[in-house]
Amino acid sequence: MTTHRKKGGQRCRAAALFVGGLLLAGLVPASLFAQAERTPFHVARYDLEVELAPELHQLNARARLTVSPDRALTSLTFFLNKNCRMEQALDAAGKPANFERLPQSDTLTLNPAQPLLEGASAAFTLVYVCGFDPAIKPERGPLLAAIGQTGSYLLPDSRWFPQTSNPWDRFAMTLAATVPEGQTVISTGTAEAPAKLAGGQTRFTFRAERPTLAGALAAGSFQKVSASEGAPVTFYLRGVRESAARANAATLGDIITFFSDKFGVLENPEVAVVEVPDDTWEAYGAPGLLLLPTRQWSESINPRLLARHLARQWWGGRVSPARRADVFLAEALSRYAEALYVEHSSGEEGLRRVLEDLTIGALVDESASPIANADRLAPYSPEFYSVARDKGAMVLHMLRLLLGDDAFFRTLQDYARRFDGRGATLEEFERLAEEVGGKPVDYFFGQWVRSTGVPQFSLEYVVYRTREGFRVGGELKHDLEIFRLLVPVRVETEGPPVTKVVEAAGPSSAFSIESFNKPVRIEIDPDYNVLKYTPNLRVRVAIARGESLFERGQYFEATREYQQALEVKQNSSLAHYRMGEAFFAQRNYQAAANSFREAVNGDQEPKWTMVWSHIFLGKVFDITGQRERAINEYRRALDTNDDTQGAQAEAEKYLNEPYRRETRTVETIERQP
Repeated sequence: MTTHRKKGGQRCRAAALFVGGLLLAGLVPASLFAQAERTPFHVARYDLEVELAPELHQLNARARLTVSPDRALTSLTFFLNKNCRMEQALDAAGKPANFERLPQSDTLTLNPAQPLLEGASAAFTLVYVCGFDPAIKPERGPLLAAIGQTGSYLLPDSRWFPQTSNPWDRFAMTLAATVPEGQTVISTGTAEAPAKLAGGQTRFTFRAERPTLAGALAAGSFQKVSASEGAPVTFYLRGVRESAARANAATLGDIITFFSDKFGVLENPEVAVVEVPDDTWEAYGAPGLLLLPTRQWSESINPRLLARHLARQWWGGRVSPARRADVFLAEALSRYAEALYVEHSSGEEGLRRVLEDLTIGALVDESASPIANADRLAPYSPEFYSVARDKGAMVLHMLRLLLGDDAFFRTLQDYARRFDGRGATLEEFERLAEEVGGKPVDYFFGQWVRSTGVPQFSLEYVVYRTREGFRVGGELKHDLEIFRLLVPVRVETEGPPVTKVVEAAGPSSAFSIESFNKPVRIEIDPDYNVLKYTPNLRVRVAIARGESLFERGQYFEATREYQQALEVKQNSSLAHYRMGEAFFAQRNYQAAANSFREAVNGDQEPKWTMVWSHIFLGKVFDITGQRERAINEYRRALDTNDDTQGAQAEAEKYLNEPYRRETRTVETIERQP
């Protein structure tokens, strides 16, 4: 008998969310807690008349709201962007209604002359003016509304029209938008023929009679391009070449076809893909719309980006979360739909790469909140994306492993069909998964959706020689006392690998795996099917945190994260490279050069760190007046033949002319690649 023993592992990171402490520390705005409460009324219908004045960055609006109270009310609280100035409020009879507007607040309170009765609809008309100058950026988060002469967009998230505290409320809407001559408006709903008005203006009207998530609008001087090959897509372009649209039509059509097969056919699968001015949000999907900032366009737009946001036609358009607390049902399903499309187009290896990205993204801020409480996190924040989107998508993948493909995909199809045209709660989705899958899933949702904490596994095993070959017997261990999950364990052999799914229940679970060929090594979930920590992942997560801080200009904080990564893996080229970027941004050229040199001498993973380290070393030498040394580094960059993110053109450019840095105290540089 041949035996081989291994032990290893560290204690897992267990985290608990202390909401009160976060609130006192100012990390969670108090307004988010008030907004999470159930709204005692809903808006059944909006009739909006708006006029855009791009030269003034201004919106003039008249909004008629049909309100349905769930109980008797003496006041109504709405949320309207603080950049909107209320001018008048009228009741159904056209008489002035009292309203209160706090300075620098999104809160708007209406006080009707007579109390509203339960079940009795009431109508109000609000007249207001908004200023949305794209040059004025918010203190936190992305710009969600911009009106300008080069193009305009208004996202519902900006609250450019009065809304309840639940951003997932569905409603009917008629939108009549007036714009200057030569401009076009695109929005959700059935479009009527444009009407020419006096003064050269044009009015565009859209009607969404079925309750939906309407309210996204884009306007500008567009070139309309119809997709070729029958794809249900129409492009509206501002500056992007027509060829870039047509080159992506087939991919968009393939994504829509794949999702239709997987999740069910939409009542109206047509999508308007609109080029909008650049901002920090990557894209925006709304019923019938896909808004793409100019920077995202190319002859081959990232198919993962397209799939992620086209999925909102199903997980948001067709069926939506019922409440803020159910945001998982939009964010996670759309993100996992992206993974499914990559699996369809690139096979198992493509899916593995996406799952690796999701794992790292989830671990960056996993402890910030349970998924079920993600409504407490600021939308568009790194913590929100980590918890609701990336961890949520990994949870869906693990649910797929638990239920099996057949039951999992039937669950998604039944979910889309059963809740078509309305909102669903997390509890309803959970019950549906249990009903279709035929097995209890409450423990699964308890540990992954309603709790925080991620296991780190270790192995103790022995390899036995048998008459048929070999047997690996041992125990799979972790430090979470109450834990149950299916975990793939792979035995790499001198021949084909053997994989067995082990049911881990409690801190230790026995397993036995037979193989014909001699085992070489054993790996726990090498394909990222389970959300977990490993020493290598801890390095990757620390680097990812640093990258996020770097993008926000917090260079000192970023270097601390990179240093943590280097404490775990001293020769990580990626950590050294990112450290060099941060030092370079702060003009600490000696430290930057040292870091880039360490990256070159490190583990060279990923490979692109070599070419870009040489380029940055060349830039450092150019800045410090050492042109010959700079030329040598640019030549070394060219010798790698690595063209990640246009590296070869970058090296060639500075080989011919010295790099000159902009004269700013701290230059904001784009992270590569």
